[in-house]
Amino acid sequence: MIKIGIDYYPEHWDKSMWQEDIRQMAALGIHTVRIAEFAWGRMEPEEGRFDFGWLDEAVDMIARAGMKVILGTPTNSGPVWLYTDHPDTLQWDRTGKPTDFGIRGHRCLVSPTFRRYAGRIVEELAKRYAGRPEVFAWQLDNEMESNHCTCPACTRAFRDYLQKKYGTLERLNRAWGSDVWSGQISHWDQIKPLLSPDCSPNWFNPAYMLDYERFCAASTADYVRFQCGIIRRYDPEAVITTNSCFGANLPDFHQEFAPLNVAAYDNYPPLVLPKDPEALYSNAFALDFIRSFKQRNFWILEQLGGPMGCWSPITPAMEPGMLEGYALQAVAHGADLLSFFRWRTSISGAEMFCHGILDHSNQPNRRLRELAHLCRRLEAIPDLDQTTLNSQVAMLYSAEQEFALKNSTQSKGFAYWTQMRLLHDACMNLGVNVDILPEGHSLDGYKVVLIPTHFITNPEVVRQAEAFAAAGGTVVLTNRSGVKDQNGNCILGQSLPGAFRTLCGCSVQEYDAIGEANQRLRTIHGETHSITSWCDILELEGAKAWATYEGRFYQGSPAITRNRYGKGYAYYLGTVGEKGLYRTLLTEVFREQGVDMLEMLPQGVEVTARSGSGGTYRFYFNNTTARKIFRINGESIALAPFEMKIKQGEGQWL
Repeated sequence: MIKIGIDYYPEHWDKSMWQEDIRQMAALGIHTVRIAEFAWGRMEPEEGRFDFGWLDEAVDMIARAGMKVILGTPTNSGPVWLYTDHPDTLQWDRTGKPTDFGIRGHRCLVSPTFRRYAGRIVEELAKRYAGRPEVFAWQLDNEMESNHCTCPACTRAFRDYLQKKYGTLERLNRAWGSDVWSGQISHWDQIKPLLSPDCSPNWFNPAYMLDYERFCAASTADYVRFQCGIIRRYDPEAVITTNSCFGANLPDFHQEFAPLNVAAYDNYPPLVLPKDPEALYSNAFALDFIRSFKQRNFWILEQLGGPMGCWSPITPAMEPGMLEGYALQAVAHGADLLSFFRWRTSISGAEMFCHGILDHSNQPNRRLRELAHLCRRLEAIPDLDQTTLNSQVAMLYSAEQEFALKNSTQSKGFAYWTQMRLLHDACMNLGVNVDILPEGHSLDGYKVVLIPTHFITNPEVVRQAEAFAAAGGTVVLTNRSGVKDQNGNCILGQSLPGAFRTLCGCSVQEYDAIGEANQRLRTIHGETHSITSWCDILELEGAKAWATYEGRFYQGSPAITRNRYGKGYAYYLGTVGEKGLYRTLLTEVFREQGVDMLEMLPQGVEVTARSGSGGTYRFYFNNTTARKIFRINGESIALAPFEMKIKQGEGQWL
């Protein structure tokens, strides 16, 4: 059964309220209650003095009501005494100064002092709760970003990381191309985190910055292993996860989740949909991305439960159907647990207008009724958790590409994520499941592989792509691929797309970084589409033009190519287009590969399928504010805004 959970903060409320809160949760059909991830100050009010009595009571009440606990380690926000008595536990910002301890997430993951105190509170929790039947799972810390800290401990650790990687300064300088701007490093102590607030990252040596991003991601992954190790000493069978989010400093999620049992995400889809029809707003991409962390179904540890208001002004109210529709969108993409944030809206603190299921009035409301309906609906599909997504299409992702492109802007408006999302959006609008794979993952069983902006050349990916196409598959590669080597330096002496040139049967003669300007192209079928950001001017070397540019000095030059390679094909997209271009292109690609798709879906309707021993289910989600009516296989389907309809097999609607 798909499990429904609630995020609850008993330490925020008088004990007289706990029993009734828990009774109401159980009556709704809630399975899990997520607690304690910010409660270090209550657990250890003074250094070395622990108080778990209140937590014992809360856990016991939840267990007696027939629910289980997802227990958080409270290390995201330490108590005030930790930071005032031990200032070396604070993270340092881009100015090279400690952050204010009044906010959350202000700890340094590398600091030996912080590790000592964080390890101690985690161990106290593990000794007390590990192995207990009431504990369904453990959540480590909270929404960990890549550890971008400039403190002395991180500076030393960064130098150690580089010494282990390169061994000598000669090798480091050669890898970094340090002769540019007299950037030669002559002593290890000259190396420091490059995070000046006064300069764009583009001013710094990209190879230097790439290694710094790699170090930060490795630091975060090491912190996860550190906490995992403590819990597993007391319970080797513990189910451990953490809640991911997409902040400013993305970690390498595949590294971060490697030691964990299940991937998890904090799911906050938009409450106001953009008016621009070209906007990429759907959280479908994020949900498929989370599934990629472990290549299996995942959990949502914070599911949107009400209007937001902390990091921004208070948002408008949730539309009718939005709470249930967004939750089922997550299920459609592989979520097996949904924990709603939060049971009741806080009456104090920075998040007091970050609304939960209940408002400050503490009275039943529309969101509570919608949650109750969702609980009943999922309860009626008990075997849904015995299914998953089976995909014929894969997309490759690498944190390396994100790191490199973030610190080496290619043109105004150009982004790695945009190209991934454009390809993914087209798949969703054709009812095609997509697996997002880490580079190097097996491609067996797929018919089409999408490779967006492979900026840092991975020879294994080149080899796999060639073998995949030669065996009969189709590869779709986009612009700015094959540009750099694995140190982050441009490759001398070969035309782009570099190592992919033979596969694609074309070469880039010149490129035009058009930024936010708009131009047009024309496909071989006579359709025209708007393009932006980037234009590769291509020369055919065996490939055929699938689309050509209109306008500028390269009018008529190939913009998109199609090349026969072995038994399969390779497409190369030299530009960035509007959503319709990707739908048109992928429709043709999927037809020639026999990928199952639904060509007549209205824009904004997403169709996803889950199957397995629990049956086969197809999810039809209207991710728009307008009613949608369409026909599939002769059957008329009507969807209200944000409505999700589920069809079991070929027959029953659920």
